[in-house]
Amino acid sequence: MKPIFLQTATLFLLISIFSLISYSAKAQSDPQYEIGFIPASISEIDVAFPLMEKWKLSGQVDVQLVTQGAYTNSNPYAYVQRFVVRPWLVYSGFKHMKFYVGYARNKKYEIAEAGNPEILERRLILMGTYMQKMPKGSLFEQVRFETKFFDDKNGIKRTIPRLRGRFGVNHYLNQGENPIFKSHNISYYTEIMFKFPSKDYAENRFDILRQSVYYSAGLTKNLTMLTGIIAQMQLRTNGSQFDIYYGPTVALKWNFQPKVRETFDMVSNDID
Repeated sequence: MKPIFLQTATLFLLISIFSLISYSAKAQSDPQYEIGFIPASISEIDVAFPLMEKWKLSGQVDVQLVTQGAYTNSNPYAYVQRFVVRPWLVYSGFKHMKFYVGYARNKKYEIAEAGNPEILERRLILMGTYMQKMPKGSLFEQVRFETKFFDDKNGIKRTIPRLRGRFGVNHYLNQGENPIFKSHNISYYTEIMFKFPSKDYAENRFDILRQSVYYSAGLTKNLTMLTGIIAQMQLRTNGSQFDIYYGPTVALKWNFQPKVRETFDMVSNDID
């Protein structure tokens, strides 16, 4: 008899895949929608460090590079889409819960073939994660509220709140006697996002549906790596164009305080 964890994880993965396929099928069958496929890649380096251990405060800085192809270009590294710097303040004083306050500076580059204008976007972020421990893994739920500030392609200043919800599963893999990679995991999550812009910018609230599957493992006591794939469907602001991004993602994380296991529950695979 399978453990409840594996049953839950399998059901979650099937629902996630079905959701993305269903959205894609709806977009293709509905005459008011168009759909395009864009390969993309995400590379990220994270550094986590203690701040005030007595108050359970720590910090983290993420640096991310996103590249992409276009509707007629299948190379996910053809264009640089964005460069991101994202510092976090993390509070872990509650059992099974963490709270985050973050700021992100997103430099988005023009990609004429994909219809992407050059934009400098800033975000303020509030986030909470709750983890449920299982016999051979964990479940996690995450809620993130962020506000995006930028000038659009017409030079109009925009302030757009966005609400994100994520549900994920970490499956701890068996450890050999002399493993090359330590404390390794297979993880997957689904995430949905809703935006709340002014009506003159976009009328739809739905923003992104995202799925990700990845493998992570410790290379040393301080350094952890992640490699995986990501797929997401995003509705453009015109309300009639769905873009499906897909491709590889890779990340390295350095913890100044050694960790037995790193599961990357808060990894930000933003391709929008």
